[in-house]
Amino acid sequence: MLELQSEGKFPTYRDILLFAAAVGFRQDRRVPFAAASGDPIRSDVLMAPGFSDTLINMIAANVVDDAEILDDTRMDERFTIFEEYANGGLEYIQEQVNVRHQPAALVVIDLVTEAFADDSGAKPMSVDELLGGVTWG
Repeated sequence: MLELQSEGKFPTYRDILLFAAAVGFRQDRRVPFAAASGDPIRSDVLMAPGFSDTLINMIAANVVDDAEILDDTRMDERFTIFEEYANGGLEYIQEQVNVRHQPAALVVIDLVTEAFADDSGAKPMSVDELLGGVTWG
């Protein structure tokens, strides 16, 4: 994390964890957090910016096949999911640093470039396609 902060130019650990969770989700790397590996993520620190909860909620909604995962009473569950993907993302980034023999900053740039180059995202649709299943009445 220190290398990502200094060389990767992430201003805070929170930003590193948000990026790592996105990487972990993209790579389908969900690794339970072991207490022996360090301190758990403090939710109050992570939730400070307004967008953090959006990423946490988006990941949980895509992982759990239950719309009620977004209920306020299940925040701890969503946070655990996030923590596991952040842990998996950090592992993946470290593996890439080791395999590529590149600094973390270059690995981060490559991961972002790969994500933007991936054309498997949302595809344009016509109005007819969007409204195909809608009935009025």
